[in-house]
Amino acid sequence: MTENLDSSIFGKLRKKIGLPLAIIVALLVYLTPIPQGLTVSGHAALVLFSGIFILYLTEGLPLVITSIAIPPLAVLLGIVKVGPSLAPFGSSSVFLMFGSFLLAAGMIETSLAKRLTYLILKCVGSSTLQITFGVMIASIVLTFLIPSSTARVAILLPVCIEIISLFNRKGKTRFGANILLTLTLTNATISSGILTGTVPNPVAINYIQAAGGPAISYMEWLKIGFLPALIMTFLTWVFIQILFKPEENSLPGGNEFIKQSLKDMGPISYREKYALIVFIGVVILWMTGFKTKIDTTTACLAGIIFLFLPKVGVLTWKEASKHVSWNVLLIAGGGISLGGILMSSGATKWLASVIFSFFGLQTMSVVVVMIIVMLVCQFMHFLFVGTTVMATALLPMVLSLGNAAGYPPELLTIPAAMIIGGYPVLMFYCTNPNILVYGTDQLKVSDFPKVGIPIAIIACLLYALCAATYWHWIGFI
Repeated sequence: MTENLDSSIFGKLRKKIGLPLAIIVALLVYLTPIPQGLTVSGHAALVLFSGIFILYLTEGLPLVITSIAIPPLAVLLGIVKVGPSLAPFGSSSVFLMFGSFLLAAGMIETSLAKRLTYLILKCVGSSTLQITFGVMIASIVLTFLIPSSTARVAILLPVCIEIISLFNRKGKTRFGANILLTLTLTNATISSGILTGTVPNPVAINYIQAAGGPAISYMEWLKIGFLPALIMTFLTWVFIQILFKPEENSLPGGNEFIKQSLKDMGPISYREKYALIVFIGVVILWMTGFKTKIDTTTACLAGIIFLFLPKVGVLTWKEASKHVSWNVLLIAGGGISLGGILMSSGATKWLASVIFSFFGLQTMSVVVVMIIVMLVCQFMHFLFVGTTVMATALLPMVLSLGNAAGYPPELLTIPAAMIIGGYPVLMFYCTNPNILVYGTDQLKVSDFPKVGIPIAIIACLLYALCAATYWHWIGFI
């Protein structure tokens, strides 16, 4: 399906014009007189950002190449030295993602993730309503276990396809659309509430710390974001059930398929038990970090060492390395580098102050500003392919907007990151999991905005309600 997407007329045109358009836009910004209040290095940073933004948006160059081009271009433009420009590639956020990929490899390679999925589906029942509910529950559970949204969908997709086939219906079906939309969209919405659920979350933490803000722990993020994420995940499932009511109420042979799959797996193996113990240990460290003073990244990296121990361990590097998304790590590193360059040069501070004054945001309450930021971030999903790129492009501006208003760094950045990471629901191209389910030929392009647009609006309203109530109660605002 990715190949089909890339070969579309839109995809070809977008990539063909990307590089020349990026050069033209960057030159136009370069030739513009330096505005009052903006430093020379800040102006150079905006030149860099304008070109990189276009490349990210159009994929005029491969995203990884665009990301690794950021440090040398920044050095050549005289914005920063090579050391600071490369440092974000080794940041704690990047290594948290790396460790999470390896932790996920342990869950997948030992078949523990698959067993948990089947157990959940076995418990919920065999009616179509129960099965889609089970898929949602499986998405929630796997989000705690596996940091990659693409990996989570990839694990559940074969199960969903097999269940769809039990209907013995040809072509697109309402149940097929129902279960696949439930799979990808609930997988997205719940990830906003779990620090390791999606890449924008740790990226936001990195930006907040770079701006002098606090190191938000795993449990603090859970406290702030899990409740609205859980509510939105349930609402998304309910909304899909209304829009795509299955042709039949019960799935022939559904429960038997799940039981047989578990039977074929046999009793839980030593490898599964070992992986489960390691994962529980890491989660305990994450949950008690406020007492032990062990940060999330250290806990994750320390835990995965046990997966590779000689004789007792359950993973080899050859098995684990294929589960590491090096592309995501490099894109995140480049994006964090760009964000740091924009902030250190004063470019984002100047830009945020201009936006703040132009729209009169200084006269608005923090809740209203937060709503505006979330709405903008939400509907920028129409333009971006991938939440990692979107987060690294937009979060520095959001952070500086908050700074210009005198807010703590985390106040606007965390809600923006949750919207960016948790709600790429508007179109099939917004994120890889959407592309994966669209590639099954069970969905139409229009199915995504049909569900996604209402969900996107409801999400902004719910998070605004949290800003006005729940976040006040827990002391976040």
